[in-house]
Amino acid sequence: DPLRADIRYLQAGLAMTRLTLTACPGLRPIYAGMRGEILRDRRDRRLPRSEAAVEDAIRHILGGPQPETEYSRSVAACIHGQAEDLSQFTAPHNYRPHEPVLLWLKLESPRNGTNAGHNDDPHPQQSQTAEPAKDAPQRKASRKASDQAARNDSLILHKFESILSWTEFFNLNRRVEDDDEDTAKKAADDLDEISLTSVPQRARTRIKLHLDLAPEEAEMERLAGKTLYPEWDHRRRVYLPDYCRVLTADAQPVSEIPDFLRSPQTQRRIRNVKRQFEALRPKRQHLPRQIDGEDLDIEAAVAARIELKTTGEHSDRVYRANRNQERDLAVSIMLDTSRSTESVIAGRQVIDIEREALIALAWGLDTCGDDTAIHTFSSLRRDRVFVHNVKRFDEPMSASIEARVAGLKPGFYTRLGAAIRHSSADLQRQAKQRRLLIVITDGKPNDLDHYEGRHGIEDSHMAVREARRNGQSVFGVTIDNKAQATFARIFGSGGFAVISKPEKLISALPQIYRHLVAG
Repeated sequence: DPLRADIRYLQAGLAMTRLTLTACPGLRPIYAGMRGEILRDRRDRRLPRSEAAVEDAIRHILGGPQPETEYSRSVAACIHGQAEDLSQFTAPHNYRPHEPVLLWLKLESPRNGTNAGHNDDPHPQQSQTAEPAKDAPQRKASRKASDQAARNDSLILHKFESILSWTEFFNLNRRVEDDDEDTAKKAADDLDEISLTSVPQRARTRIKLHLDLAPEEAEMERLAGKTLYPEWDHRRRVYLPDYCRVLTADAQPVSEIPDFLRSPQTQRRIRNVKRQFEALRPKRQHLPRQIDGEDLDIEAAVAARIELKTTGEHSDRVYRANRNQERDLAVSIMLDTSRSTESVIAGRQVIDIEREALIALAWGLDTCGDDTAIHTFSSLRRDRVFVHNVKRFDEPMSASIEARVAGLKPGFYTRLGAAIRHSSADLQRQAKQRRLLIVITDGKPNDLDHYEGRHGIEDSHMAVREARRNGQSVFGVTIDNKAQATFARIFGSGGFAVISKPEKLISALPQIYRHLVAG
């Protein structure tokens, strides 16, 4: 009944207001002022009997006069909790709910025709007696619509090659939980996001799967090869020695530059980035009063002449020398070319956006005069971490390197820790005072084996710490808006940037580099 619903709403609003003001008495004067303003803004209208009674009760709660009619007073008394029986109130035909009160919460009924009291749990006793664990972590909740809950087709929802990665909600119609509480709690701790939904259909068939590959049961033997790196096991807090093998090769150039890289719009964006990097080029420094130099220092020469006349002696430092300032900086860029770069955003593939940004960044750094190396990476389990050399430190920027960038293609997965360790080792061999490692990626660490969730994040975090202990500056750039918490753990606060729109990556890189060089 809509009239009873309005009364229940007003009861809840009044109760919440009282609880809030009791807990926070300092809000009372603020609430009183807002209540008066809302009361003055409510319109005076001629309403039917039931609607007028509700409106009179609202005005009385907001500080207005007592209701005049007996019916209005009975509604107001019920709202104030003096009567629980609402059977005497029935909404007439064409009853219209009251205007909302902005000072109170808007209470909505559950969607899709369900009600809050409905529960078709096959084990109601367990649901009612379950208690939350005392050490359960606090989580923030948000509600959003998902078309997966209403799907009724046979679409394959997930690639089973990455079934160990649980990050998204899928409509699996799973009404019965076969795991014990400890196993379920462990799975919940490994999840970044827990999705809950109400699916009214009952399961017709139950299938129980056993996945035996857990992090503590993964392969622990060493690999044989030329380029091996350890991996951090956060559960046991030990390094797994010689655990990852990196396979390096030169990036293959394309014979013809793709059309999108030759378009006038792309070339204009690249030229704009180069101009911004030119402003970061070290300036020429003029050194006065030198023993030798390219020009005569007029002020020093005049001062020397005066000294000679007055004292019989003068300084020989009468020249001005011009020197180029050098930052003594080596920059290594590590670009993620995993399979996820095949995705399309704003009508363009992520890999195309990265190629355009990388070409602009490479030409810009060449304009600055800083020594630069560019690598890309992807992985296929721990024994095949592919690193492609796009540009080495001793190579000048040229059209051939631009052709290598244009030939980049999406690879496999993202074993970030091994890639950072390899690039950091190459950067450490550069005889420069400052070393900067920039990691550009579009997602979280993951691979086909157990390199998922917290294990991948903690290993990447440890790889960044190792590089910083060697005196290197490490900075991450991501185009994944949901990776804020993940990157904060991997790179630390202030050690990363999130580009909200991937198409803005090319224009954001000069500002990021200026910030890093200035720091």
